[in-house]
Amino acid sequence: MKVMLDTNIIISAALFPGGRAAQALMKALNPPFEPVVCDYVIDELHRKFHEKFPNKLTELEAFLYNFLGLVELVSTPEEENPSEEKIRDIKDRPILRAALNAHADIFLTGDKDFLESSVTDPRIIGVAAFLDM
Repeated sequence: MKVMLDTNIIISAALFPGGRAAQALMKALNPPFEPVVCDYVIDELHRKFHEKFPNKLTELEAFLYNFLGLVELVSTPEEENPSEEKIRDIKDRPILRAALNAHADIFLTGDKDFLESSVTDPRIIGVAAFLDM
């Protein structure tokens, strides 16, 4: 079962390794799950850390060095998908596009724009619900 990981899950897991997002990430890294992340999310991680956590860039690079060896990295297609219109934040739409292109079964996120959308494919799920699966 493919699980697309959103930026906020990875940030939370990197900054708070004992937290619930880190637990969800660890679960997603193990069978029966197949973790997937897109290049757009990796770029967004770098941007967010530069903006909000510039003193944690070394930790991010160390985290990504290990993390990227454990997940499938997919590219974000240029061509828009009609499902994207269900996502309020235009900046989040490429992530949904990548999830659809990667045939993700689950999209793991803490982002309300995704969680409150009417998107059903992939199944959008938060940390608590994922940990309860």
